[in-house]
Amino acid sequence: MSPYLNDYVISVWQLLTGVRTRREQEVARERQRDIVPYLDTSRPVRALDLANGRLRPQYLLLKAAGHSVVGIDLLNRPSSSWADRGYRVACWLYSLHIRSRGTSWPGDCLLCGDVSAMPFTDNTFDLVTSVAAFEHFLDVPAVVADLHRVMRSGGVAWVWIHVYTSLSGGHNLNFTQIPLRKLPKCVDAWDHLRKRRLPAYYPLNEWRIPQYVEAFARHFQIVEHRCAMREGEHLLTPEIEAELAAYSRDELTCGAYVIVARKPL
Repeated sequence: MSPYLNDYVISVWQLLTGVRTRREQEVARERQRDIVPYLDTSRPVRALDLANGRLRPQYLLLKAAGHSVVGIDLLNRPSSSWADRGYRVACWLYSLHIRSRGTSWPGDCLLCGDVSAMPFTDNTFDLVTSVAAFEHFLDVPAVVADLHRVMRSGGVAWVWIHVYTSLSGGHNLNFTQIPLRKLPKCVDAWDHLRKRRLPAYYPLNEWRIPQYVEAFARHFQIVEHRCAMREGEHLLTPEIEAELAAYSRDELTCGAYVIVARKPL
């Protein structure tokens, strides 16, 4: 039986009620607030949703806003498994809530490809967005370098990273609570940084926040970077903090980190 069966049930309920859609719309609004000083989005822009994932919520929201959007991910391949059929239904539920707000719906443009060697010409995109993907890239410098190549001068990258050092950074706990508030019974807080009793289900690069900032600073002008979501502060006891002294309290409680970077003119 899947360890996430209960989470899947909750996720379906969140999709049906629009809870997940509203959360993704909050992320989109946060992105808009961050990029508006640097990029005019009152007109359609050429956008890239990097590692769009199976549910593709930000891809859908950008399309609904009238922008010309391309999504690239190794998951964008034809398949007819039960899991893929389930994800197609989930995507439809996302689109149903977005359409009900009267937005337009241009055609899809989803490519199966490697995000570290993208099949795009230089200086193609005005905006690159990525949500909860960078922590899975095993060659972050190569991805950032290729982002710089495909972005036009003055273009903006908005990246939301699920931080590995956070309470849920091991990606093996409840993914329906964002931020994570309650741990399953018999699970130690920050297990992935301590005893690693829980198995890992997804590839993770285990990078820390300064590493991401440094990687982007090599190629871009970073106009803003900050913790965008806090979690686990109520579980960080003095004993755990002492055990994890190699990490600051700030990085242990930062669940998501946003980097806003601009390609110099």
